[in-house]
Amino acid sequence: MEIPKILENAIEQEITNIKITELKEEAKQLSYRYMNKTRTGESFITSDLQAIVYSIIRMPATYGAVTTALKNCLELADVKLETLLDVGAGTGAATWATSNLVNLKDITCIEKEPYMQRLGSKLMNRNELLKDATWISKDILKETISEKADLVISSYMINELPNEERINVINQLIHATNEVLLIIEPGTPEGHNIVKNIKKYCVENNMYVIAPCVSQEECKLNSNNWCHSACRIQRNKIHKLLKDGNVPYEDEKFSYIAVCKQEVNHENSRILRHPIIKSGFVNLELCTKDGIKNVTISKKDGDLYKQAKKKNCGDSFKL
Repeated sequence: MEIPKILENAIEQEITNIKITELKEEAKQLSYRYMNKTRTGESFITSDLQAIVYSIIRMPATYGAVTTALKNCLELADVKLETLLDVGAGTGAATWATSNLVNLKDITCIEKEPYMQRLGSKLMNRNELLKDATWISKDILKETISEKADLVISSYMINELPNEERINVINQLIHATNEVLLIIEPGTPEGHNIVKNIKKYCVENNMYVIAPCVSQEECKLNSNNWCHSACRIQRNKIHKLLKDGNVPYEDEKFSYIAVCKQEVNHENSRILRHPIIKSGFVNLELCTKDGIKNVTISKKDGDLYKQAKKKNCGDSFKL
């Protein structure tokens, strides 16, 4: 998967007069700050240069994660989505991804960091589908989300909030949602636990699970296991330089939960781990309506075997 060429070109325009050495140094500093940050809701992007570097190293991965998760949602939920509210929008990756899948009539991006907001708006101005997006400066830890939309997205934001503030923010996101709420977090044990708690709270508040879970029940995975999805993103030259990448792609692991206001009929299971492919058979760990199951698909299963060989963790699978 690649980010749209129009977005790639827009980002490259922003770095025309910046030295590669400056970008690389800022990328190292930014990575260090994110790795060692404390969750107090404080600002981490404090300059235009930092925002540009962030867009280079994080927009492709976020774009890929939102695209993958939203595709799964649209396959399962029969909903009409015309308006988008991107909360904690950053430089707008989730909005770019959504506009590629949904015909949006109205877009609102909420972002508290002025440098991110300025760059995100500038990038969208180069796209006819996004140039009329409304950007709102708002700190959701201090201000109420009064906006509403058919689709509400929060990507890689909840994990950055203080623990005691998370439920309040989730509650606001639910009330802002007309149809579908999609929340994406890192594909780590911590990210999975955050998503698991969000699911529980949403179900308690009369929301129905779309994906990746296949039921309303609490997650059956034990504390030593976790669920995540993955997508492969193609790297361009500048992305490889800033992240010291040796391969032309990056694999993004993420955990997510999508819920909606109407009940969803789940017929499929969900693959929890990368399929184990051996000579003549594929072993799958599946999340099903009846709990976690390990299933072996052999060559004698014909088309089912061929499908299983092409699947990845996080994919839907129909037995």
